Amino acid sequence: MSTLEIILVTVLGALIFVGVFYLLVFHTNKNNRLETFKVLNTHAKKGAIVFFGDSLTDFYPMQDFFPSKCIYNRGIAGDTTIDLIKRIYNIIEIQPHKIFVQIGTNDLGKGVKPQKIVSNIKKIFSILKASIPGVEIISISLYPISHHKIWLSPIIAGLRTNKKINLTNELLKKLCKEMDITYINMHEELVGANDRIKKENTLEGLHISGIGYGVISKKLAEYI
Repeated sequence: MSTLEIILVTVLGALIFVGVFYLLVFHTNKNNRLETFKVLNTHAKKGAIVFFGDSLTDFYPMQDFFPSKCIYNRGIAGDTTIDLIKRIYNIIEIQPHKIFVQIGTNDLGKGVKPQKIVSNIKKIFSILKASIPGVEIISISLYPISHHKIWLSPIIAGLRTNKKINLTNELLKKLCKEMDITYINMHEELVGANDRIKKENTLEGLHISGIGYGVISKKLAEYI
């Protein structure tokens, strides 16, 4: 085996290890979060504010940005629109008066088409409206991504592209208008040159940095 082949095999092996470890951590976190939500719901106050989504919600310290508000974080890293539909009972159980929904990037990461993503989001909105009388639903756009923040960015961003994100947001905005749901264009708050997320707003091209969450919180303050 040549030196080049050894290097390639080593790099490939390392990437596979990182990928397996990454999936294992997300799977463990998901199960733990679901179990934690069951316990937290027994103590939750009805009529609160809920954030419902994936890792972009899961990792968001919204309670620190809005300490005077009763907010429950119901984000789970790795979740897709289908995952939210499956665990929507957890949200219905605590009967919040306001729900912020931000979901879809992991669907894109798995190759799901924007039209299907928004169709699933419509189901989420419809179930929430039918199950929680008087609930206010606020839809947050998908965030831009970058394949250029760090060397791992292309792997982390995966199949996501800003073109697909923009199309999803266009369809989502249209859906919100049809269903009389507030739509927040957070994309325009985070985006920079070449339609990519600004470097200071992201950790590795997908997830949000502390600075980025500061930008997000400033915009959300208008709706909280």
